[in-house]
Amino acid sequence: MATSRELKNKIRSVNNTKKITRTMEMISTAKAVVCQRRIEATQPYGDKLAEILRDLGGSADGLSGSFPLLREVEHPSSEALFIVTANRGLCGGYNSNALKMAEQHIDAQAAKGISVAVYMLGKKGISRFKYLGRDTVESLTQFEDRPTFEEAEAVISPVMESFEKGEIDGLSVVFTHYINAARQKPVLRTLLPISVDEAVDDSSSKGGGGEFILEPSPELILGRLLPLSLKMQFFQALVEAAASEQIARRMAMKNATDNAEEMATKYTQLYNRTRQAAITQEILEVIGGAEVLN
Repeated sequence: MATSRELKNKIRSVNNTKKITRTMEMISTAKAVVCQRRIEATQPYGDKLAEILRDLGGSADGLSGSFPLLREVEHPSSEALFIVTANRGLCGGYNSNALKMAEQHIDAQAAKGISVAVYMLGKKGISRFKYLGRDTVESLTQFEDRPTFEEAEAVISPVMESFEKGEIDGLSVVFTHYINAARQKPVLRTLLPISVDEAVDDSSSKGGGGEFILEPSPELILGRLLPLSLKMQFFQALVEAAASEQIARRMAMKNATDNAEEMATKYTQLYNRTRQAAITQEILEVIGGAEVLN
Protein backbone atom coordinates (compact mmCIF):
# COMPACT_ATOMS: atom_id res chain seq x y z
CA MET A 1 0.00 0.00 0.00
CA ALA A 2 1.28 3.47 -0.92
CA THR A 3 2.42 5.75 1.87
CA SER A 4 1.00 9.23 2.48
CA ARG A 5 4.13 10.81 1.00
CA GLU A 6 3.85 8.72 -2.19
CA LEU A 7 0.16 9.59 -2.54
CA LYS A 8 0.88 13.31 -2.09
CA ASN A 9 3.49 13.12 -4.84
CA LYS A 10 1.02 11.35 -7.14
CA ILE A 11 -1.65 13.97 -6.45
CA ARG A 12 0.82 16.77 -7.17
CA SER A 13 1.94 15.07 -10.40
CA VAL A 14 -1.63 14.49 -11.62
CA ASN A 15 -2.62 18.10 -10.86
CA ASN A 16 0.41 19.40 -12.77
CA THR A 17 -0.53 17.22 -15.74
CA LYS A 18 -4.12 18.48 -15.52
CA LYS A 19 -2.91 22.07 -15.77
CA ILE A 20 -1.00 21.24 -18.95
CA THR A 21 -3.88 19.37 -20.61
CA ARG A 22 -6.37 22.09 -19.67
CA THR A 23 -4.10 24.75 -21.16
CA MET A 24 -3.71 22.73 -24.35
CA GLU A 25 -7.48 22.29 -24.49
CA MET A 26 -8.00 26.05 -24.25
CA ILE A 27 -5.39 26.73 -26.93
CA SER A 28 -6.92 24.17 -29.28
CA THR A 29 -10.38 25.63 -28.69
CA ALA A 30 -9.18 29.10 -29.68
CA LYS A 31 -7.38 27.76 -32.76
CA ALA A 32 -10.40 25.69 -33.77
CA VAL A 33 -12.59 28.81 -33.73
CA VAL A 34 -10.15 30.60 -36.04
CA CYS A 35 -10.01 27.60 -38.40
CA GLN A 36 -13.80 27.35 -38.48
CA ARG A 37 -14.03 31.01 -39.46
CA ARG A 38 -11.56 30.37 -42.29
CA ILE A 39 -13.73 27.53 -43.55
CA GLU A 40 -16.78 29.77 -43.47
CA ALA A 41 -14.84 32.44 -45.38
CA THR A 42 -13.53 30.12 -48.13
CA GLN A 43 -16.58 27.91 -48.66
CA PRO A 44 -18.77 30.46 -50.53
CA TYR A 45 -15.97 31.15 -53.01
CA GLY A 46 -15.26 27.47 -53.57
CA ASP A 47 -18.97 26.61 -53.89
CA LYS A 48 -19.55 29.39 -56.41
CA LEU A 49 -16.54 28.29 -58.42
CA ALA A 50 -17.82 24.72 -58.51
CA GLU A 51 -21.26 25.99 -59.55
CA ILE A 52 -19.76 27.91 -62.48
CA LEU A 53 -17.86 24.83 -63.62
CA ARG A 54 -21.03 22.72 -63.47
CA ASP A 55 -22.80 25.31 -65.61
CA LEU A 56 -19.91 25.32 -68.06
CA GLY A 57 -20.10 21.55 -68.19
CA GLY A 58 -23.58 21.85 -69.62
CA SER A 59 -22.79 24.79 -71.90
CA ALA A 60 -19.39 23.85 -73.30
CA ASP A 61 -19.98 20.40 -74.76
CA GLY A 62 -17.13 18.97 -76.77
CA LEU A 63 -14.42 21.13 -75.23
CA SER A 64 -13.04 18.59 -72.77
CA GLY A 65 -10.44 17.37 -75.25
CA SER A 66 -8.88 20.82 -75.40
CA PHE A 67 -7.79 20.88 -71.75
CA PRO A 68 -5.14 18.51 -70.32
CA LEU A 69 -6.69 18.74 -66.83
CA LEU A 70 -9.80 17.02 -68.19
CA ARG A 71 -7.81 14.12 -69.66
CA GLU A 72 -9.25 10.76 -68.65
CA VAL A 73 -7.29 7.52 -69.07
CA GLU A 74 -9.25 4.34 -69.64
CA HIS A 75 -6.60 2.16 -68.00
CA PRO A 76 -4.59 4.34 -65.57
CA SER A 77 -1.22 3.08 -64.43
CA SER A 78 -0.05 5.78 -62.01
CA GLU A 79 -1.52 8.19 -59.50
CA ALA A 80 -0.34 10.91 -57.15
CA LEU A 81 -1.75 10.94 -53.64
CA PHE A 82 -1.56 13.75 -51.08
CA ILE A 83 -1.99 12.58 -47.47
CA VAL A 84 -2.71 15.33 -44.93
CA THR A 85 -1.68 14.63 -41.33
CA ALA A 86 -0.53 16.74 -38.38
CA ASN A 87 2.94 17.80 -37.30
CA ARG A 88 2.07 17.05 -33.68
CA GLY A 89 0.25 14.31 -31.82
CA LEU A 90 -2.08 14.37 -28.82
CA CYS A 91 -5.11 14.62 -31.11
CA GLY A 92 -6.81 11.27 -30.66
CA GLY A 93 -7.38 9.23 -33.80
CA TYR A 94 -6.99 12.18 -36.18
CA ASN A 95 -3.73 10.97 -37.75
CA SER A 96 -4.29 7.22 -37.53
CA ASN A 97 -7.73 7.35 -39.18
CA ALA A 98 -6.48 9.32 -42.19
CA LEU A 99 -3.37 7.15 -42.55
CA LYS A 100 -5.41 3.96 -42.34
CA MET A 101 -7.64 5.15 -45.21
CA ALA A 102 -4.59 6.16 -47.26
CA GLU A 103 -2.87 2.81 -46.72
CA GLN A 104 -6.01 0.92 -47.75
CA HIS A 105 -6.27 3.01 -50.92
CA ILE A 106 -2.61 2.47 -51.81
CA ASP A 107 -2.96 -1.29 -51.34
CA ALA A 108 -6.18 -1.37 -53.38
CA GLN A 109 -4.55 0.57 -56.23
CA ALA A 110 -1.50 -1.69 -56.13
CA ALA A 111 -3.79 -4.70 -56.51
CA LYS A 112 -5.11 -3.09 -59.72
CA GLY A 113 -1.59 -2.50 -61.02
CA ILE A 114 -1.67 1.25 -60.35
CA SER A 115 1.44 2.73 -58.76
CA VAL A 116 0.80 5.49 -56.23
CA ALA A 117 3.27 8.34 -55.70
CA VAL A 118 2.74 9.59 -52.14
CA TYR A 119 3.15 13.22 -51.15
CA MET A 120 3.04 13.22 -47.36
CA LEU A 121 2.02 16.33 -45.44
CA GLY A 122 2.76 16.32 -41.71
CA LYS A 123 5.44 14.84 -39.46
CA LYS A 124 3.17 12.16 -38.04
CA GLY A 125 2.44 10.71 -41.45
CA ILE A 126 6.11 10.93 -42.43
CA SER A 127 7.12 8.98 -39.31
CA ARG A 128 4.42 6.39 -39.89
CA PHE A 129 5.41 5.65 -43.49
CA LYS A 130 9.09 5.61 -42.59
CA TYR A 131 8.36 3.05 -39.86
CA LEU A 132 6.33 0.89 -42.28
CA GLY A 133 8.98 1.17 -45.00
CA ARG A 134 6.58 2.80 -47.47
CA ASP A 135 8.08 5.17 -50.04
CA THR A 136 7.14 8.82 -50.37
CA VAL A 137 7.96 11.12 -53.28
CA GLU A 138 8.00 14.24 -51.11
CA SER A 139 7.59 15.04 -47.41
CA LEU A 140 6.19 18.42 -46.41
CA THR A 141 5.96 19.90 -42.91
CA GLN A 142 5.31 23.61 -43.51
CA PHE A 143 1.52 23.42 -43.10
CA GLU A 144 0.31 24.35 -39.64
CA ASP A 145 -3.11 25.51 -38.41
CA ARG A 146 -3.27 28.41 -40.90
CA PRO A 147 -2.34 27.17 -44.38
CA THR A 148 -2.38 29.80 -47.12
CA PHE A 149 -3.56 29.57 -50.70
CA GLU A 150 -0.06 30.44 -51.91
CA GLU A 151 1.41 27.49 -49.97
CA ALA A 152 -1.21 25.14 -51.38
CA GLU A 153 -0.61 26.45 -54.90
CA ALA A 154 3.16 25.96 -54.64
CA VAL A 155 2.70 22.32 -53.59
CA ILE A 156 0.06 21.24 -56.09
CA SER A 157 1.28 23.12 -59.19
CA PRO A 158 4.16 20.70 -60.03
CA VAL A 159 1.79 17.73 -59.72
CA MET A 160 -0.70 19.44 -62.03
CA GLU A 161 2.08 19.88 -64.58
CA SER A 162 2.96 16.19 -64.30
CA PHE A 163 -0.66 15.30 -65.03
CA GLU A 164 -0.80 17.64 -68.02
CA LYS A 165 2.38 16.07 -69.43
CA GLY A 166 0.91 12.58 -69.01
CA GLU A 167 3.42 11.48 -66.37
CA ILE A 168 0.59 10.55 -63.98
CA ASP A 169 -3.01 9.55 -64.70
CA GLY A 170 -4.75 10.87 -61.60
CA LEU A 171 -4.50 12.88 -58.40
CA SER A 172 -6.27 12.31 -55.08
CA VAL A 173 -6.03 13.65 -51.55
CA VAL A 174 -6.75 11.99 -48.21
CA PHE A 175 -7.69 14.45 -45.47
CA THR A 176 -10.09 14.85 -42.56
CA HIS A 177 -13.26 16.45 -43.87
CA TYR A 178 -14.89 19.06 -41.63
CA ILE A 179 -18.67 18.48 -41.58
CA ASN A 180 -19.50 20.56 -38.52
CA ALA A 181 -18.07 21.33 -35.09
CA ALA A 182 -19.23 17.96 -33.77
CA ARG A 183 -18.40 15.73 -36.72
CA GLN A 184 -15.31 15.21 -38.86
CA LYS A 185 -14.26 12.17 -40.86
CA PRO A 186 -11.36 11.12 -43.12
CA VAL A 187 -12.22 11.14 -46.83
CA LEU A 188 -10.54 10.30 -50.13
CA ARG A 189 -11.25 12.98 -52.73
CA THR A 190 -10.33 12.72 -56.41
CA LEU A 191 -8.92 15.99 -57.77
CA LEU A 192 -7.73 14.90 -61.23
CA PRO A 193 -9.04 14.40 -63.78
CA ILE A 194 -11.46 17.29 -63.21
CA SER A 195 -15.08 16.61 -64.10
CA VAL A 196 -16.95 19.75 -65.17
CA ASP A 197 -20.15 17.94 -66.08
CA GLU A 198 -20.92 16.73 -62.55
CA ALA A 199 -24.54 17.41 -61.66
CA VAL A 200 -25.23 18.69 -65.18
CA ASP A 201 -28.61 16.97 -65.09
CA ASP A 202 -29.59 18.99 -62.03
CA SER A 203 -28.55 22.29 -63.59
CA SER A 204 -30.24 21.51 -66.92
CA SER A 205 -33.44 20.55 -65.16
CA LYS A 206 -33.50 24.01 -63.60
CA GLY A 207 -33.04 25.79 -66.90
CA GLY A 208 -29.23 26.05 -66.71
CA GLY A 209 -26.65 24.54 -69.00
CA GLY A 210 -27.10 25.39 -72.67
CA GLU A 211 -29.06 28.58 -72.07
CA PHE A 212 -25.91 30.42 -70.96
CA ILE A 213 -24.19 32.95 -73.23
CA LEU A 214 -20.46 32.77 -72.51
CA GLU A 215 -18.16 35.74 -73.06
CA PRO A 216 -15.43 35.99 -74.18
CA SER A 217 -15.47 32.22 -74.91
CA PRO A 218 -15.95 28.87 -73.15
CA GLU A 219 -12.36 27.90 -73.97
CA LEU A 220 -10.88 30.97 -72.29
CA ILE A 221 -13.14 30.69 -69.25
CA LEU A 222 -12.41 27.00 -68.74
CA GLY A 223 -8.71 27.57 -69.29
CA ARG A 224 -8.61 29.96 -66.35
CA LEU A 225 -11.16 28.34 -64.05
CA LEU A 226 -10.00 24.71 -64.22
CA PRO A 227 -6.56 25.26 -62.61
CA LEU A 228 -8.06 27.70 -60.11
CA SER A 229 -10.80 25.23 -59.16
CA LEU A 230 -8.26 22.46 -58.58
CA LYS A 231 -6.03 24.65 -56.42
CA MET A 232 -9.05 25.86 -54.47
CA GLN A 233 -10.21 22.31 -53.74
CA PHE A 234 -6.76 21.41 -52.44
CA PHE A 235 -6.59 24.58 -50.34
CA GLN A 236 -10.04 23.86 -48.85
CA ALA A 237 -8.87 20.36 -47.96
CA LEU A 238 -5.93 21.84 -46.02
CA VAL A 239 -8.16 24.34 -44.22
CA GLU A 240 -10.68 21.65 -43.26
CA ALA A 241 -7.89 19.34 -42.08
CA ALA A 242 -6.45 22.12 -39.88
CA ALA A 243 -9.83 22.72 -38.24
CA SER A 244 -10.42 19.00 -37.74
CA GLU A 245 -6.98 18.61 -36.14
CA GLN A 246 -7.64 21.34 -33.58
CA ILE A 247 -11.08 19.95 -32.75
CA ALA A 248 -9.63 16.46 -32.33
CA ARG A 249 -6.86 17.80 -30.07
CA ARG A 250 -9.38 19.78 -28.02
CA MET A 251 -11.46 16.65 -27.43
CA ALA A 252 -8.38 14.57 -26.60
CA MET A 253 -7.14 17.15 -24.10
CA LYS A 254 -10.61 17.50 -22.56
CA ASN A 255 -10.75 13.75 -22.02
CA ALA A 256 -7.25 13.82 -20.54
CA THR A 257 -8.23 16.66 -18.19
CA ASP A 258 -11.37 14.82 -17.07
CA ASN A 259 -9.34 11.66 -16.43
CA ALA A 260 -6.76 13.66 -14.45
CA GLU A 261 -9.51 15.17 -12.29
CA GLU A 262 -10.91 11.70 -11.65
CA MET A 263 -7.48 10.35 -10.73
CA ALA A 264 -6.76 13.32 -8.45
CA THR A 265 -10.07 12.77 -6.65
CA LYS A 266 -9.38 9.08 -6.24
CA TYR A 267 -5.83 9.64 -4.94
CA THR A 268 -7.07 12.37 -2.59
CA GLN A 269 -9.67 10.03 -1.09
CA LEU A 270 -7.06 7.31 -0.73
CA TYR A 271 -4.65 9.78 0.86
CA ASN A 272 -7.30 10.89 3.35
CA ARG A 273 -8.09 7.31 4.31
CA THR A 274 -4.41 6.47 4.64
CA ARG A 275 -3.77 9.58 6.73
CA GLN A 276 -6.82 8.87 8.90
CA ALA A 277 -5.65 5.30 9.48
CA ALA A 278 -2.19 6.56 10.45
CA ILE A 279 -3.64 9.08 12.92
CA THR A 280 -5.90 6.41 14.42
CA GLN A 281 -2.94 4.08 14.79
CA GLU A 282 -0.94 6.81 16.54
CA ILE A 283 -3.82 7.49 18.97
CA LEU A 284 -4.10 3.78 19.76
CA GLU A 285 -0.38 3.61 20.43
CA VAL A 286 -0.57 6.60 22.80
CA ILE A 287 -3.52 5.05 24.66
CA GLY A 288 -1.72 1.70 24.86
CA GLY A 289 1.40 3.37 26.20
CA ALA A 290 -0.62 5.24 28.85
CA GLU A 291 -2.27 2.01 29.99
CA VAL A 292 1.12 0.33 30.31
CA LEU A 293 2.37 3.21 32.49
CA ASN A 294 -0.70 2.94 34.74
